Amino acid sequence: MKVYSRSTYHPTIKLSLCAAALAVAFPAAAQEIPVKPGEIQEVVITASKRKESIQTVAMSVDALTAESLQKLNVQQFADVEKLSPGMQLDSADGRGQSVALRGVTFNPDTGASPTVQIYWNETPISTSDAFRSLFDIGRIEVLRGPQGTLRGQTSPAGAITVATRVPSLTGVEGTINQTWGSHSLWNTQAAVNVPLIEGKLAMRVAGVYNRSESDVHNVSNGRDNNDRARGGRVSLLYQPTRDLEILLVHQQLTDKAVNYPVNVGAPVAGQGSGPSLTAGDRTSVIEGNYDFYNRARLTSLNVTWNLGAHKLSYIGGFQQSVDRSVRDLDLTNVVTGFNDEQSVNVEGMQRTHELRFESVNNPFWNYMVGAYYSKNTFESRFAQPFAYFYPAPYAPPMTVTIEGYSAPGSYAKGSAIFTNHRFALTPVDTFEFGTRLQKNQSYSQQYLSVFGNVAPGLTEDLAKRDNKRWTSSASYKHEFRKGLMGYASYAGGYRPGGAASFVTAPGLDPNYIVFKPEKTNSFELGVKSSWLDRKLTLNADVFQQKIKDYIGRANAINVRTAAKAGEPAGPGPGGTYPGDAGTGAINLNTNGDVVARGIETTAIWSIQPNWRAQLSMSYVDAHYDNAMLYCNDSNNDGIPDNGGAFVQPGRQISVCKSSRPLADANGNEAGKFSMSLQSEYSRDLGKVEGFVRGLVRHASPGYNEMLNHRIASFTPVDLFVGVRDPNQRWELSVWSQNLFDRSVDRGMSKVFLGALAGGYYRIATPEQRKVGVTLRYDFDN
Repeated sequence: MKVYSRSTYHPTIKLSLCAAALAVAFPAAAQEIPVKPGEIQEVVITASKRKESIQTVAMSVDALTAESLQKLNVQQFADVEKLSPGMQLDSADGRGQSVALRGVTFNPDTGASPTVQIYWNETPISTSDAFRSLFDIGRIEVLRGPQGTLRGQTSPAGAITVATRVPSLTGVEGTINQTWGSHSLWNTQAAVNVPLIEGKLAMRVAGVYNRSESDVHNVSNGRDNNDRARGGRVSLLYQPTRDLEILLVHQQLTDKAVNYPVNVGAPVAGQGSGPSLTAGDRTSVIEGNYDFYNRARLTSLNVTWNLGAHKLSYIGGFQQSVDRSVRDLDLTNVVTGFNDEQSVNVEGMQRTHELRFESVNNPFWNYMVGAYYSKNTFESRFAQPFAYFYPAPYAPPMTVTIEGYSAPGSYAKGSAIFTNHRFALTPVDTFEFGTRLQKNQSYSQQYLSVFGNVAPGLTEDLAKRDNKRWTSSASYKHEFRKGLMGYASYAGGYRPGGAASFVTAPGLDPNYIVFKPEKTNSFELGVKSSWLDRKLTLNADVFQQKIKDYIGRANAINVRTAAKAGEPAGPGPGGTYPGDAGTGAINLNTNGDVVARGIETTAIWSIQPNWRAQLSMSYVDAHYDNAMLYCNDSNNDGIPDNGGAFVQPGRQISVCKSSRPLADANGNEAGKFSMSLQSEYSRDLGKVEGFVRGLVRHASPGYNEMLNHRIASFTPVDLFVGVRDPNQRWELSVWSQNLFDRSVDRGMSKVFLGALAGGYYRIATPEQRKVGVTLRYDFDN
């Protein structure tokens, strides 16, 4: 299977241009506690599986309310990145979406579990299903650092929890939110809440329709990029008694997109005719299709039974998803008249169950014990042309179809038992620790078919995997005074090992195909404080995280299966040997140690009762720690390069030492510093209230080593101006996202076919300015 990097393009702007457009601070929360006018609202979150103030939790958490998501027009999951510095959400080209926190990136092509797990109503869901339209959301919490004890997956970098709005038992209510914008943007969201049995049973129905375009035009086939999504949700809340609560939620969402990458450059001699293009032309020359389809059905069941001094809880989840894509992998139209079209179909079904028993309100010792089980069954299939002979340069090749598919009965199962204990040592000192034993089992055999021959991708012993691991966490916090708390915490994380998929290199040592499990240890020191009679909140933390055998990806690696340990220097540069011409380059997973260090700060200031601001900043340095990684090294100097298909002597695959920053799936290394500034100012205009709000983000320069390309800093500005009802029952806003229409070039990539590359480069769709109008109306009886 061919895998090509993705990239994004934008020019830059200076931070000084943004000073006039402060963005609004919305003290975000799972639940808001009433406060006096001018005070910052204290918020309640569920990051630790308990309801408690964000200012007392011994971890770094960002919490976003429904109000803040609405006010800043966060209608897609990828937009959550705007509000949480240090987090990168990569929506890719429609497949291979990923999330990174604290510099710990994730490449979906590894097939490993994600470094940041996403939860929907506390049930784990796939990253692909999460990267869709957001509607009728109650809150989003971003948990930074390993989640190794309390949640379903022991993700090493963090977790994101998305909670839908809960039905109300007390009355009819609802909301309508309509957005019109440039590039044919039309987003309609609506929800209605109806009590079926007053005080006991209620239903909430919500829906979304989203249509948008990106102004990318394909001159080869006349198609334009567009996205269409529609979905609905039904939520039922049943409280037959004060002590028993049952919440059942079911959602269906379908998304269809055409998402051609932008091409830049001009044809070279022999390539064929075509226009000369810049990124600003927003034009694609790909001849084939570039289409994506996703359908997801999500169901969650949350049951809570209060037993006086104890509580029994159950969380169940059921997920069905279909992902299909058809992509022409001749991404720069190297060969005119040849569609290198790959089709991929992935269908999955996941069931999860979690049961917890815990004590509540004990003045000294509160404990929790629980069990977790998940099973994921899946089917995957791909097909694409395999070019085995080029009659002439830039001429359509002779091809045969290569197919790959998973074996029937492929599955991944996880089970765990866990416990957590919290001790109130003194009225101002609390110690907490937890531990979790998890077991992962999987069977994932793949078959490849080419020229009529069908062969398994893995030996049976590699297709079956069985991993077991203990993880733990601990924290200590001390309250120096009311509104000033310091803490120290430790957390461990784990990702199971496995085997790389669809490796087409007969004779390769199986040790290259297998990748090791990953283990994480993280330490954090933090302080959370309130000042000026709760008009100013200052929080900060420092952390260090060490990852043993981080699971990364090495693409397009040259192979020499005939290599022998200790053999003499070869005839190539620096003593290398020519790689296997028949095998070509392959894709593998690779393990290496990683260190991540950083500091995160958040300041919320109620400057006046009608003016608030929030500044969040993150500085992260995440890099390999003298790791020996699979690489291409054409001259045997131990430094990665693309100088030719050569392999180091004595090795089937070259290895290189690396201390470089972690990179995303495109090879882009993010800058170390990022920030988000929000602010809103409102004023009484008689019968209505006027407001101006804004959001300023900044990401420092990055780098793409493979392309030797510096990625400029990026500072977009979003601005909103409007009027609303003083009670905020309705709001009308005129807005501009990326006000100054700036973007940044994150690197380009060439495509090689028949050992030749054309004159075009490929980049992802550049950001662009959007303008629009949003009208929201809330109603009740």
